[in-house]
Amino acid sequence: MTYTLQTAMSTAECSDRGGELISFVTDGIEYVWDGDSKYWSGQAPHLFPAVCSSLNGKVTYDGVEYPMPKHGIVRGERFKVVELAPDFIVFEHKWSEETLKNYPAKYTLRVAHRLSENGFSTTYTVTSENDAVFCLGGHPAFRVPLPEGGEFEDYVLRFQNARGAVMSVTKNGYMDDSVPKLHRIKDNILPLKYSDFDEDAMIIEKLPSKVVDLVSTVDGHGFRFRFKGFDALGVWTPIKLNAPFVCLEPWCGLPANVKESGLAEDKKYAKKISAGEEFTVGYSVSVI
Repeated sequence: MTYTLQTAMSTAECSDRGGELISFVTDGIEYVWDGDSKYWSGQAPHLFPAVCSSLNGKVTYDGVEYPMPKHGIVRGERFKVVELAPDFIVFEHKWSEETLKNYPAKYTLRVAHRLSENGFSTTYTVTSENDAVFCLGGHPAFRVPLPEGGEFEDYVLRFQNARGAVMSVTKNGYMDDSVPKLHRIKDNILPLKYSDFDEDAMIIEKLPSKVVDLVSTVDGHGFRFRFKGFDALGVWTPIKLNAPFVCLEPWCGLPANVKESGLAEDKKYAKKISAGEEFTVGYSVSVI
């Protein structure tokens, strides 16, 4: 089922399938990727309790090995609506006997989408009835190019401050310290080039500022993306498909490292909460 959020200037559509925000329109322009399966049927999945691939498809929690699907266990699942207002919706996904087969935490994941006149925000809140270790991330896809904004490769990511940032690319789906780091951000600018994604997503760590603009060099049209509380940013478009979208993926957690232990608590940027404790992060989009 889909739900419509509205303000005087903007409209958003949200789906209980995956708890996703699947459309954002303002001034007659759609910013969110439509999920055309010719390129990628996803739109804005939520990644929990794993980000990307786990080592050999498994994660060990408290000495027990569990099978872990790519990106975790909530992507594409039905979420329950627990709050709804004209410009605001909160989805919830809770543990079940079925989720315990993949992940031992008795978690509650809430995803809140709030619409504004020129953008929207998505906020994640995780609690658990028992101690929990998890990774968490977003995977929103945005149309590129936007109408009258040139071609895909006319767009750039303009970081507020990328000094000292570290860029990596996965190899065979895993982080691998033997793969050279990338050096594609110059003067806080990362041009979008299809060939840069021929291996996989680019992963950016150690950003001093969690603010980046996606804008056209033709007309300056685009939006500002803020990702508060996250440790890394993935940038992705499908390999060698010249797809008309790009994903900006804020992550707490990374793809598995080829040398990692496989223990949940050893995963880089994994979060740990005690029973009853709350963990909250979020991202926002504002048109510029």
